[in-house]
Amino acid sequence: MTSKPAKPSFRERVVAEILGHIEAGTAAWLKPWKPDVHRLAPHNPVTNATYRGINALWLEMQGHADPRWMTYRQAQGVDAQVRKGERGTPVEYWQWTETKPVLDEAGQPVRDAAGTPRRQTFSLERPRVFHATVFNASQIDGLEPFTAPAITDPAFAPIPRAEAVLAQGGVPIVHDQGDRAFYRPATDRIHLPDKSRFLGAEEYYATALHELGHASGSRTRLNRDLSGGFGSARYAEEELRAELA
Repeated sequence: MTSKPAKPSFRERVVAEILGHIEAGTAAWLKPWKPDVHRLAPHNPVTNATYRGINALWLEMQGHADPRWMTYRQAQGVDAQVRKGERGTPVEYWQWTETKPVLDEAGQPVRDAAGTPRRQTFSLERPRVFHATVFNASQIDGLEPFTAPAITDPAFAPIPRAEAVLAQGGVPIVHDQGDRAFYRPATDRIHLPDKSRFLGAEEYYATALHELGHASGSRTRLNRDLSGGFGSARYAEEELRAELA
């Protein structure tokens, strides 16, 4: 009987993802907006802890504009809820030390002058590793929207004809992104950076209309299959349709 291949470890997944980007060798995509120069590091708003090292790198690679991450239970603890179907992202924690009570020769706790049991911290010969699954705030309902620090830019000059096309499309546009633009089929909404972040009105409308092209494939419209993953033939076909639209 053929045994199943071993599931890659957390670190193997991170390394494979990084190598994949390197081996792809694609030129950097010139985004039609200014990156979020005030981008915050991934952090947990429940514990107020900032993710570091490989966890920070891995969470940044997920491409979410919102820097907030938390576990499923932590979301429930603040009266929020992870949306059905959302997939979490693993993170890794290491325990290098352990704290135990100090005992006397009889095995009884040693107490200080105030009567409090004394405790001692020591290094572990074999550090322990733990894994947890966290979700980005953009995957969770019930949280306050993340507000990025404002960036001062020249006034945006709307293009009436483009605005009319977007209005006729009937798809809500939410300006809640710092460095991404996408259409989300589950909520039938287009998510974009704020208009002030774009290099100009033409770049903004080109991006918005591209995402409107994707929105035409929703179940309530042309009912196209929008499930193609990045790099697949189906994904490429859908991107071509959006560009032609």
